[in-house]
Amino acid sequence: MPILSVVIPVYGADSCVPELCKRLKKSLSSITQDFEIILVEDRSPDTSWLKIVKETELDSRVRGIRLSRNFGQHRAITAGLDIADGDWVVVMDCDLQDPPEAIPELYNKALEGYHIVMASFEKRKESGARQLISKVFWLMLSRLAGFDFDFKNGNFRIMSSLVVQNFRKYREQLRLLGGINNLMGFTKCSIKIERHERHFGKSSYTLSKLVSIAFEICMAYSDKPLKIAVGIGLSLSSLSVIVGIYFIYLQFTGSLEVPGWASLIVSTYLVGGLILASIGVLGYYLGRIFDEVKNRPLYLIEQITPSPLVSPKNFIPSQIKNSVIWITGLSGSGKSTLAKEVANRLRGTGEKVVMLDGDKMREVFGNVKENSANHGKSARLDLAMQYAKLCRLIASQGTTVICSTISMFCEVQAWNRENIPGYFEIYLKVPLTELRRRDPKRIYQRFDSGELKNVAGLDLEVDEPQSPDILFEFDSTLSLSDLADEVINEFNAKIL
Repeated sequence: MPILSVVIPVYGADSCVPELCKRLKKSLSSITQDFEIILVEDRSPDTSWLKIVKETELDSRVRGIRLSRNFGQHRAITAGLDIADGDWVVVMDCDLQDPPEAIPELYNKALEGYHIVMASFEKRKESGARQLISKVFWLMLSRLAGFDFDFKNGNFRIMSSLVVQNFRKYREQLRLLGGINNLMGFTKCSIKIERHERHFGKSSYTLSKLVSIAFEICMAYSDKPLKIAVGIGLSLSSLSVIVGIYFIYLQFTGSLEVPGWASLIVSTYLVGGLILASIGVLGYYLGRIFDEVKNRPLYLIEQITPSPLVSPKNFIPSQIKNSVIWITGLSGSGKSTLAKEVANRLRGTGEKVVMLDGDKMREVFGNVKENSANHGKSARLDLAMQYAKLCRLIASQGTTVICSTISMFCEVQAWNRENIPGYFEIYLKVPLTELRRRDPKRIYQRFDSGELKNVAGLDLEVDEPQSPDILFEFDSTLSLSDLADEVINEFNAKIL
């Protein structure tokens, strides 16, 4: 795993990509040679992608991702964060206003115990009008969204791998890096950085566009617009009462010449104000809900350059298909976490990957009986065989399947080896003492070392599978990242 990943959304930046990469490599090399630069081209209308491809050819640590269309800055950032594999991940803009030379400062501050360190631009190399627009935007957003946004903080920040892993869980359609970071929490701080002048062009964020974005974001993060709608409706209603009293006064003084006009105007203001203000905002919220329930992908990738994180010996070429990687081990052995690590590495090479586990098996096929611990080997074997056939079906469509389950029947194992061409099996062997240490539900506390054949209520023996491709004996010095790398290496060696 590289120590540092840098994620940069790129749009209309063909004139600065070479300079950006040059300065980044110089700055990052002062920390480590083990880094990656991920340039996410958001379907720029210029030649940015060609410049990115050229940089990837010059240095394998530079990686390019091209989206299928323009999805917007924060979705492009999400695409980069989804594949970034560093211990620390830097996010910055591409126009060189975020100085690459400041990355060591952010990194050193993070090592003091912070999960997020943001760059605070006290002095901006921008016009007074531009600074005023930014200040108004963030002020509006803070008031409407319900939590503070500092207009001095942009996207330029460093985040720990823990933050990035949790960021990936937030898949709402309306994206804002700073907003999601605020929702997540974690220990954070900011340091003062001088913002440089733009290397090229000018910002595409006008005041009207910023105001529109602010309103949409506050709709996604707060219910304040609904409260504002109620306030506006009540205000208009109060105004209508005042106007009504005024027209009553005119009626009594004989100054009102049109009979019935006053009551008509008052009722129109009253009803119209309440309905239009309230239903209008409700309509916006329904629109946001409509966008979310469609569950469309946040972005689509058209092209991706080979991963600098995977050396030639463990790079999985895109022509490898029909593969199933099946990971087994007792509850708490770390099989699901390892499966995710392996899946992330394969996705980073452009592979299509599906993850399945025991919970997904029950979700797809259901439990044979309500009490799944007592329905016998025959029924459990039938269920497991259906699951194995599902894995083969998915793999036959050109998708790699990563499967993790507690145990493996010898009948299912034999069927997999015979019927799945790219079948690969891993078993995690973890001692009882370590399982107890990882055991928040205390399911292992009542067993001694000789009783692990009937653990956690299982009515079947839980034995090591016969001749797995990899048998991991527990080693406290190995990280999941190391295990995932070994899985990729062994898998590649077997399949090729």
